[in-house]
Order: sequence, then structure tokens, then C-alpha cells
Amino acid sequence: MKKNKKGGLLFLMSVVFGGFLGGFVGMFKAATESHEIILDVKVLIPWISAICLLIGFISILLTFNFLKKSRKFHSLYQEEMDDDLNETYYVQMYRNLEFGTITSNITSVAILLALVISGSEVIVLDVSRITFSLSFMELVLFLQSQKYLSKTIAIVRQFDLALFSTPKDVLNYINSYDEGERQANLEQSFRILFQLNQYVLPILYVFLFIISFLIGEIQLLALLLVGAIHVYINVMQLPMVKRYFK
Repeated sequence: MKKNKKGGLLFLMSVVFGGFLGGFVGMFKAATESHEIILDVKVLIPWISAICLLIGFISILLTFNFLKKSRKFHSLYQEEMDDDLNETYYVQMYRNLEFGTITSNITSVAILLALVISGSEVIVLDVSRITFSLSFMELVLFLQSQKYLSKTIAIVRQFDLALFSTPKDVLNYINSYDEGERQANLEQSFRILFQLNQYVLPILYVFLFIISFLIGEIQLLALLLVGAIHVYINVMQLPMVKRYFK
């Protein structure tokens, strides 16, 4: 009963929020048209690529910092005889390794975006090549951080993970975790997939609709890409069903 009430309340809040959002977008578009303001996305492109470049650089620094701490705590863990301190070093060793892995993944996304967007600036808009050149320099730094990450994993987890890993390599790596860590990883993966399927992608549909409404152009390619991702993450459940329910 409580779950039904909670679901109904969430649905009602979504409807109300959607109404307010629709009204705000309508008023914003009317205001821009009355003042003859043209919403030009091209103006934002250099800023977006520069922001992605900055995020990538900060993430690289954080990656090296976390991995350096992980190695430090690993050394202390190997030397310390006190059980309480050993437990602290053990936790910090793995905690910083995982933080470093997360920031490394964020770096890869930021650099990819910076390269694609700045490359589009050069090819399509024929503007400054500075951001594009800096993106390649940052890519070199990222590859160095990936090597450092692989070596840190080998030191801390005693597992040789390839620099360019296949899904099978990563699965073997996860299977090297202890049972509790594997369970936590499984639960978090489920949460991510569920939220992506039920919340993130539907919100992207709404966002793209709003963008289409504001600039007066249907974002067909973006909508198709989001739809393809939405279908993909659901269709890819089929191999699991076939494997375990023969």
C-alpha cells in the first residue's frame, strides 16, 4: 500500500514538474521571439570543448593523485603489523584505487568529447585549432595515466589487466574480487542500468524535445541515437536469458 502511494505521488510530482517545465519553455521561447533573439548553439561549441578539456585535465591530476595514494597505502599495509592500522591501510588502498579508476573513466569521456567537438570546430566551422591540439596533448597524458593505473592494479590487486582490455579481461578482473566486493559491484551495476533505463534516457528524450522546440529544428539524429542506446541495453539482456534459462 505504501509503495503504491509513493509511486502515485512520484507520478503526480512528475506531471506537475512537466507542466511547469512546459510553461517555462513556452514563455522563454515567446520572450526570445519577441526580442528577436536567435538561439545559436554554435556560439556555445568553443566553450563546451574548452570545459571538456579542463575537466579532462583535472581528472588526470586526480587519477595520478588517487593511484599514488593507493600505492602508498599498499606499502604501509605490507609493512604494518598492527591489526587496526592494517585494516585502515587495506581500506584506503582499495578505496583510492577505485577512486582513481573512476576519475580515469571520467577522463576518457571528457577527452573524447573534447576531441570530437574541437575537431568539428576545425572541420565544420573552420575556427582556431588550439583546443584540438591541446586535446591531443591531453590524450597523451591520459594514456600515461592508463599505464600508471594498470601498474597500480598489478601491485595492489595482483592482477595483470591489459591496457586495452576486452570485456572478457574485465570480467576476469571482477572475478578476482572477494565475494563481498563482487556483490557490491553487482548491486551497483544493477542500479546504474535501472536508472539509465528508467530515468536518464527518458529525461534525455524530454531534453531533446525542449532543444528542438527552442531552436526550431528536430534533433532527429540525437533522438535516434538515444533510442538506439535504450533498445540496446534492453536487447543485451537476451544472452543472459538464453544462457541461464535453457
